[in-house]
Amino acid sequence: MKKLLAVHQNNTTTLAKPSGITLEAHVSNVITEARNIEKIHPFIFSKYQDRIGKSLNLRLEKAVEYHDLGKKHPKWQSACQKDHEAFKAWHAKNGGSFKDYEKANREEAGKNLRQAKIRHELHSLNEIIHTSPPLALSAAIVAHHSKLSERAAKRWDEEKMHSLWKKFKIESASIWEQFSFPLALKKQYEIAGPRSLLQFTDRRASAIEAENYVPDLKSFQYNFPYNSKRGVQQLIETHWQDEFLLVRAPTGAGKTDASLLWAQLQIENNRADRLIIAMPTRFTSNALSISIAESLSETGLYHSSAWFNKYQEKIKNREIEYSKAKKKHEFARLLQTPITVCTIDHLLTALTLVREDHHQITFNLANACLVIDEADFYDDFTQANILVLLEALKEWKVPILLMSASLPESVLNDYQKVGYSVESIIEDSSDSERDRFKIESIQEYETIEELEPLLEDCIEAGAAIIYANTVDRALMFYDYFQDRNIETVVYHSRFTEPDKQKKEELLIRMLGKDAWLKKKANGIAILTQIGEMSINISADIMVSDLCPIDRLTQRAGRLCRFDKEKIGQLHVIVPYKDDAVYPAPYGEFDKKEKIWIPLNAFIKTQEVLELKKYSPKLLVDLINKIYSVGQRYSPKALDNSQKLKDSFRNNWLINPMQKMLQDDTDSNMWKSRNIPPQDTVFVQKPESPFFKNYFEFQSWKLGCSLDVPVYLIEKYKKESILDIITVYIGEDKEEIRIVRENFYHFEKGIIVPSKDQFF
Repeated sequence: MKKLLAVHQNNTTTLAKPSGITLEAHVSNVITEARNIEKIHPFIFSKYQDRIGKSLNLRLEKAVEYHDLGKKHPKWQSACQKDHEAFKAWHAKNGGSFKDYEKANREEAGKNLRQAKIRHELHSLNEIIHTSPPLALSAAIVAHHSKLSERAAKRWDEEKMHSLWKKFKIESASIWEQFSFPLALKKQYEIAGPRSLLQFTDRRASAIEAENYVPDLKSFQYNFPYNSKRGVQQLIETHWQDEFLLVRAPTGAGKTDASLLWAQLQIENNRADRLIIAMPTRFTSNALSISIAESLSETGLYHSSAWFNKYQEKIKNREIEYSKAKKKHEFARLLQTPITVCTIDHLLTALTLVREDHHQITFNLANACLVIDEADFYDDFTQANILVLLEALKEWKVPILLMSASLPESVLNDYQKVGYSVESIIEDSSDSERDRFKIESIQEYETIEELEPLLEDCIEAGAAIIYANTVDRALMFYDYFQDRNIETVVYHSRFTEPDKQKKEELLIRMLGKDAWLKKKANGIAILTQIGEMSINISADIMVSDLCPIDRLTQRAGRLCRFDKEKIGQLHVIVPYKDDAVYPAPYGEFDKKEKIWIPLNAFIKTQEVLELKKYSPKLLVDLINKIYSVGQRYSPKALDNSQKLKDSFRNNWLINPMQKMLQDDTDSNMWKSRNIPPQDTVFVQKPESPFFKNYFEFQSWKLGCSLDVPVYLIEKYKKESILDIITVYIGEDKEEIRIVRENFYHFEKGIIVPSKDQFF
């Protein structure tokens, strides 16, 4: 860790902090961090100059120079000096650092500054306002402690700076009144540069001054690990200069290394300085992060349960300190790592600009190259949101690679409407003619008994994969095989994170590559959508509920995955309920008529499937046929995506009144996905109801909770399997729901003591 300028002083010295560090030393330390950023990430500064025509280096260094001028205010400085004297008195008796003092005297440390009620950053701006600083500099100064926000408006009045606040309000409204999303994107990028970098460098300097850990700043490094390049990797080298590259390649074609090779070319040719890989779900994010980390150590992973997946066990085993893990996790959340694997929801949510750190996330995104790995084309709600993201990325000149085994030609029209000059999908056809599987049967069913001959074939085969569209159907299959003492693992989304990891390990041991190579593959894997892309397992026989063709293509990619000489057997089963097709979750429930309305892609898939062999080429033909007219966006999807644009335009400068937690993916008005409301239930009680802060609570929560639809929670209440207890998080208290003992099991999840299971 770099040693920065230290402290101290007598009482006539202008202090920056109660620890005794001087204002001069602190500013110098922040300048040092700013210049480290300039050295390690020069692309950020050159791109800003090209896009805005202004020097980000100069703006940042001026922001650093001015950001703490308000600490010279007599009221602030007097309070700080008193707090420093209190620390010195404690130190004379006890020795130790200011950090030790804070731990021993939580209420006393910094008490005078808290009571002084003066916002130094507002006074910092007031000190230089007569020089008419550019908006980017003014915003950076007042936002570096998150006070450029409607929630802080009252503080501006208290500090008698209403006129300054009014200027920001007028600037903010000027964009909104023009109803221009592209203009808002350009202005926000200009402001976000110095705004986010001042916060980042100031906090790094402060952490180092307090002798806390900060992650090293590192640049992207990648060396292609093989002697020769495969089809999709050769295509990347030919077409890497496209601003938006669409690549279709079958599963197992080497897409991960192709994406890293593409990113290397972007970064070496000064088109980006980091890589972001956005996955459709957090489960696929986990799997990709693990595979990349095998050859690249500096890979960040961020989504709602990434903390548990990446750090919790390492902390428990003392492989990494909690404080270091927390900082590394934050780095990934801010897209600060050379490679970050996250969900598409994380990027979409940042566009709402509800939180102050969304400005840092979007600015880092604007300096990245982005790989979108797979996308659910049947889901018009998510696709409409992604089009808004693509529009933003085009304005910010972010190179994009979209890779999928199931990419329909019709998407070209949507992307052209956004403004991209994409004329074709680049396809790896090197192994596209080989038959991968044969659809042996297509059968409707409502009860498990109707499928008994087929399930007995699975038992006789010794190893099989079954895909169920819903958790209740998956459990129905599980019970069938368990009753016959067949080794079976059911894997769905409603397990705790530790149990999900254990499930994945069991599945890999049972049907993974090593098991097949050693001829020990055995057992039945029952999966829902969670297992479509994230689990590297295989079987020669598969039974799958009917689903849209792009999802079915992903599922079938697990047939004979490790043996190119075989052709897999696929049996498609069509779920019924009350004598009607039951398409959930690939449809919408009409509450008025009390019926399920299947998605068009679901219906069309059923119409085109035949009992014959399928190659990747034939599957692509079907995908193009089913999605031939392009994406028809529902009014709900279009309205929601417009709200995302509106949120960005409204919040491009000033954060709103609304509060949003770090892992939230919905705002008051906008949703990242069209799914039923979810809430959290816990499967065990905490050892203590008291948590120091939200992060400590969140760390515990990830290990022993799961999210379920709200309607299920109501049913759990009726069955009396939930207790409600109160926990205390810092100074706040919160009620949480605990599943009673013996009603959650590793094998199946939550067990409801009634005849009708409603998982």
